Amino acid sequence: MPVVNTKSFKLLLISKRRFDNGLNYEAYFNMKSGILFFLILAWFGGINVANGQSVKHSYRFYQNFNVAQSECGPDLVPSKALGNCSATAVAGTYIDDALDCGATRKVYHTNLDWGLMYPNTTSAISETYTIQMYIKITDWGLTWARIIDFSNGQSDNGIYFKARSGSSDRCIDFYPNGISGPCPYFNTSSYYLLTFTRNGQTGMMNVYVDNSLFVSYDDAAKQYVAKPGTPIYIFRDDAKVSCESGEANFAYMSFSNQYATQKDVTDVYNQICFKANVNAAADFSIDPNPTCTFPKNVNVVYTGDIPLPGTGYTFAWDWDGGTVVSGKDRGPFVINWSTEGTKNVKLTVTNDACNNKMVNIKQAVINNLGLTSFVDPGSCKDNETTVSLTAKGGTAPYQYSLDSINFQADNKFIVPPKSYRFLVKDATNCVYGQTLNVEVVGNTVAETIKDTTICEGQTVRLLTESNATSFSWLPVSGLDDATSKDPVASPLTTSRYILTASTNENCVTSDTVLIKVIPKVEVVVTPDAEIEPDMPFQLNASSPQLAGEQGIKYLWSPPFGLNNAAIANPTATIISDKTYNVKVTSAGCSGSGQVNLKVLPSPAMYVPTAFTPDGDGKNEMLYIITREIKSLNYFKIYNRWGQVVFSSSSLEEGWNGRFKEAEPVSGTYIYKLEGISEKGKKIKKEGTFLLIR
Repeated sequence: MPVVNTKSFKLLLISKRRFDNGLNYEAYFNMKSGILFFLILAWFGGINVANGQSVKHSYRFYQNFNVAQSECGPDLVPSKALGNCSATAVAGTYIDDALDCGATRKVYHTNLDWGLMYPNTTSAISETYTIQMYIKITDWGLTWARIIDFSNGQSDNGIYFKARSGSSDRCIDFYPNGISGPCPYFNTSSYYLLTFTRNGQTGMMNVYVDNSLFVSYDDAAKQYVAKPGTPIYIFRDDAKVSCESGEANFAYMSFSNQYATQKDVTDVYNQICFKANVNAAADFSIDPNPTCTFPKNVNVVYTGDIPLPGTGYTFAWDWDGGTVVSGKDRGPFVINWSTEGTKNVKLTVTNDACNNKMVNIKQAVINNLGLTSFVDPGSCKDNETTVSLTAKGGTAPYQYSLDSINFQADNKFIVPPKSYRFLVKDATNCVYGQTLNVEVVGNTVAETIKDTTICEGQTVRLLTESNATSFSWLPVSGLDDATSKDPVASPLTTSRYILTASTNENCVTSDTVLIKVIPKVEVVVTPDAEIEPDMPFQLNASSPQLAGEQGIKYLWSPPFGLNNAAIANPTATIISDKTYNVKVTSAGCSGSGQVNLKVLPSPAMYVPTAFTPDGDGKNEMLYIITREIKSLNYFKIYNRWGQVVFSSSSLEEGWNGRFKEAEPVSGTYIYKLEGISEKGKKIKKEGTFLLIR
């Protein structure tokens, strides 16, 4: 039962000065004047009279009280509490705070006996509305702390936080009708997403805390509604009973003339960090960025939160001299620049209804990095050469490297004669490489092939780059000619060959190569097994002859049901009997094995790999296919940005491909399932599918 609290003897006096119809003189006069004023403004277009059009105004407190661009709405106004409580001269401050959703940012902290006024000039808040706020209460004040005042400060009726004896936490009180919902509940250490949503047709108000329904309140008496055009006050008290204020940190707030469902609230809560911190109305992506080569087409894709087809908004792009290869309006675009450098890509999104603009500028780096080199040759005596590198194009400063790992600002390298790949990296992390053969005057150069692996019975030619005139290889076994520059090697076992090369100037050098010989490959595989359907089963393949080898390749076939058919130990998840063959290869040597899997019948859940919500009446919905499943805990679908576009706990409910009522978007989506089998076993499944238009 609600607990009715008498807040003040003043209320008893006010209640006695009422007409039989429940209105006092002052309220009656104000009501009639307000209605007349509202009708006049509505006639001349001063107020947006409720006509079914959706209105939403959002605020993120980016060190201001402005409505989020490019929405058409009023700005919030700091408002001092009425009555005789002494408030500070400063309404509030912007402070750094860590949100419960994981972000750290500046939020607005309202001081005691101060609050915020939402002008409600478009009458978004009347009988049907949703008010959301992502806040942390930092000071409860006294016994009562006003949350929302619908009366323009004329009445003590409203929604409050109220103290409960013996607890430092607070309850929600619909004054004058009492406490509703779990009590005590709220503390001063957590951020809460509070949602107050009222259905004007039924008179029911639902209060959600985060994504859970906190209480349903019958407001058929219309005590918690606003008159058209009447301001709404948040955390500001009235003059009837003074000093009923608290302090809070505000990270996000919104006002809407729509009634919110549980799904609407859950969608906001699941993305509250994004909602509270990012105004994505004019967001877009640039790929690749930087380009690192020139010229190159660049893809620019609108990633903002204005749904397709963007009706009511104008999208204007400035490409900073770029040429539009394809795309228009909101894109996607393919852009090409004829010159290198940093380009400022600018998107201006204009709300056609009020001309509010949201501007976003991102930089596209068009790179043309190159490298020139100068070689100062040494001699056979010192066996060293100085190489000087010079970067061209790209963005300074530059760094240089010989090994692609260690970069240095110095552009000079002193190296022995050999073939090198020099690299330059610029400030945008673009890397350009150039191969250079470094030689010295009169020096002997000899470089044979790199260490290699062959199969038993194979041969390999020891191709050698050299300016020498005489060659000698050791050992001679397995070589067709130990005095040749490029002998053919056919060793029976692993052998290391050493080359000694010399010139007429008596400059001598040497090089070595290891030829590893792999015996006939045998493959050891997982024994045949009986497995549960749709339950991961580990497959394994190995070869004792290839132990320790690098670059071993595995290929399982068929690939169906495997998480990766190109690894040694893939996981098989199948629903019917399957025979898998595996081929193991290294350096051209290969062997094979086979595994037979028999699937035991058991409960299962499946999601089709694709569906086509294109309006042709075929395959329009995506449903779960089940076997021996009695209930579903959840079925969630995510888009490529990780946003939840569909969520259900019903086995019969499917997805029509729409997100926020927008047309289906083609692409790959991720799903996650969890159900309970007829035997009470929890079954989870996740994967991807295609939405095809």
